[in-house]
Amino acid sequence: MLFLFQLTSLLAGEAETLFAEGNKAYKEKAYDKAIAAYEELVNQGYKTADLEYNLGNAWYRQGSVGKAVLHFERALVLDANHALTIKNLEFLRAKINADIEPLPDFFMTRWWRSARMALGASTMGIFAMLLWWAGFVGLAIWAMGKTRGQKKWGLIAGVALLITSVLPFALSMSRIMYQDNTGQAILIQKTAILRTGPNDGSQEVETIAEGTKLKQLTELEGWWQVSLENGEIGWVPESALERI
Repeated sequence: MLFLFQLTSLLAGEAETLFAEGNKAYKEKAYDKAIAAYEELVNQGYKTADLEYNLGNAWYRQGSVGKAVLHFERALVLDANHALTIKNLEFLRAKINADIEPLPDFFMTRWWRSARMALGASTMGIFAMLLWWAGFVGLAIWAMGKTRGQKKWGLIAGVALLITSVLPFALSMSRIMYQDNTGQAILIQKTAILRTGPNDGSQEVETIAEGTKLKQLTELEGWWQVSLENGEIGWVPESALERI
């Protein structure tokens, strides 16, 4: 255990050094070096909102709006309340999606998304387990209670707590699944033509700009069927996208 602790500490120290090198390069306007340092951390398995935020800023300074939006979106997947990311992303989206009017979400969908991102998956999982065990304590009181009142309230509390524990558990699993695959992507090339079919000869629907957020629907032979935030559906080449 001591060896593992020391190894973890060493790796964390190396990550902090690499992160500091990236920050130093960014301040010196060596954005390519900053991106290389940050992406090395990503390749090593480090995922934090601050890291993705810095990557987004570095790519923006390099002139890649698509990559900037991509990493800002990834930062919000890890921390939905990252204030600096929200501010920068709002600025970019106002320029990119000027002609795309998002469809309003169903209120239950908005509530579920907000609840899912309110706390970390681990925190919600721990809360679910506490409710679970508290429910079993209530059932134990019901089984071993000496009075009718104890049995009654033990049963009510036990069942209610067990049922309630399902919600944070479901939110925790939903958060984990969302972080693993958001089902969304960002257009990273300057422009792309949204087409009616998965080939270059199909009819053009419209031209979409770099940084546009797309929902991935179906993959077919190097093409993705996607939907825009306004509900319009079409096909774009897989090479034009990068998943959030």
